[in-house]
Amino acid sequence: MASLAPKVSVVAGSFVALLDEAEREALYGLGIRRGFPRGALLLFEQEPGERVMILLAGRVKISRVGEDGREMLLGIRDPGDVLGELAFVDGHPRIASATALEEVEAVVMPASRFRAHLETTPRIAVVLLEVVTQRVRDATVKLSQAGASDVIGRLAARIVELAERYGVASDDGLVIALPLSQDELAAWTGASRAAVAHALQTLRTLGWVQTARRSMVVTDLDALRARAA
Repeated sequence: MASLAPKVSVVAGSFVALLDEAEREALYGLGIRRGFPRGALLLFEQEPGERVMILLAGRVKISRVGEDGREMLLGIRDPGDVLGELAFVDGHPRIASATALEEVEAVVMPASRFRAHLETTPRIAVVLLEVVTQRVRDATVKLSQAGASDVIGRLAARIVELAERYGVASDDGLVIALPLSQDELAAWTGASRAAVAHALQTLRTLGWVQTARRSMVVTDLDALRARAA
């Protein structure tokens, strides 16, 4: 019998990448495949955790609105990642929104169906626990960086992460093609747009990066790593 699982190029280390083919196929069978345009809200902050999603294509930003009304970008999710897992686990309303950074495809399933599946497949439940734990670790590291670094240091850390995740080697350096606006980059760095624009200008003057609209070339990754540290 032919596989019913969607043909997906999952990112290494993602939830789906840690499953075998049979486990993936069973997981995809729990929901329906849906497409979302760039800018679409897949999950809403404060809504009940009644849905879980598995990204098949495209990237999504995870963000929340602070008490001052400013957006805080918490992370980026890739094909193979699970969305909505925190509200699913603890039963509380969502603490963040998920927004498509580009055209996205995802398997959307009821949280109750996902839970019932995990109760009969403990290995998948353990994999989900590993993924959630890693996200908590990453969030802790970013929080410590935010308290110990200036804007240039925090921006350098985010650019290093983007280069390591999405950089493509070229004659000029590592090309990062990610549809993040300068406002979103500022929200991820935890600084104002003006401060990030000034920090980017400093990195350009140093010759560590080159920037264009929604793309960047990292020309000195080692220098950025040292500045981030």
